[in-house]
Amino acid sequence: MAGWPHVVDIAAGLHRSGVPATPSSVMWRSGPATLQRYTSGDRASGTPVLMVHSLVTRSWVLDLAPGRSLIAALLAAGHDVYLLDWGIPGPAEAGRGFDDYAATLMLAEQVVRDRTGRPRVHLVGYCLGGTLALSTHAALGDTGLASLTAIAPSVDTAVDGRLDGILRSLRLPPVFALDGHGLVPAPLIRESFHWLHPIALRAARQVWRRRRNRNWRAVAGPLSRWVWEHTPFPGALLFDLVDYARGNALSGGRWLVHGRPARLESLEVPVLLAVAATDHIVPPPASLALVDLLRRPPRVVRCPGGHVAMLTGVGTRSILCRELLDFLATA
Repeated sequence: MAGWPHVVDIAAGLHRSGVPATPSSVMWRSGPATLQRYTSGDRASGTPVLMVHSLVTRSWVLDLAPGRSLIAALLAAGHDVYLLDWGIPGPAEAGRGFDDYAATLMLAEQVVRDRTGRPRVHLVGYCLGGTLALSTHAALGDTGLASLTAIAPSVDTAVDGRLDGILRSLRLPPVFALDGHGLVPAPLIRESFHWLHPIALRAARQVWRRRRNRNWRAVAGPLSRWVWEHTPFPGALLFDLVDYARGNALSGGRWLVHGRPARLESLEVPVLLAVAATDHIVPPPASLALVDLLRRPPRVVRCPGGHVAMLTGVGTRSILCRELLDFLATA
């Protein structure tokens, strides 16, 4: 019975203490979104790195735990690191669509440039954050960027995957997914992912088998809580993303951002594309479609594991971290 308290703690996600693992301060706000700067004991230099998280989960998976933090690894390599955290949308954000998120991204980039005095930023987007980064700059230009990294972006939505599958499978009008405030409730988002790829039983078995492994519990606890901590989703953004997925709009050259077509071939900056071998949320082919849509070939990184495991590898020993650091050093 000694193992049961550990199982209960992990299942409830109670090992989140110490997450986020890296100190940060808020530099700028726009509604619930914040621009955070991460700090370390060493002075950072060079072109700043701005990370853009997905739009439906909490951003602290990028800073999960000591030794499992992509942000900390970037800091340790001497980079000046910033994060655009979307926060938790409320009723006031129900009408915010894709164009509004694109505008916030552009403003955050400008704030980083103004505060650092640097003319360009390295932009790193994860999941829908990567899709947002690609679409926004394909439509509005990339002159303020030094490079663009897209980690598991959804580009070809005709490829079956959990994320695009959810958006395409809405048989009823999307309005039926909204609550009384015009938001998609967080529990509905979470359960939608679980319905399409149930993992609860497998996760419970893994918890039981590894219940006495302290190193594993230190990561599994925060990660299990992150999996359950989805955020509400603005209704207007849902409508936009349903159109995006059903029409395969970006890869087909039909996606508009602020009325301008998002032409991926117009991107001039170096691009790194990262995919995960067993990603069920955004399968590799859904991201790899980007390769044929860019004018200059991107650097492609193929990581083992799934959608989240690619982010939470052991520090600089993870393939994604090593490749990203090398890419930023040469871009």
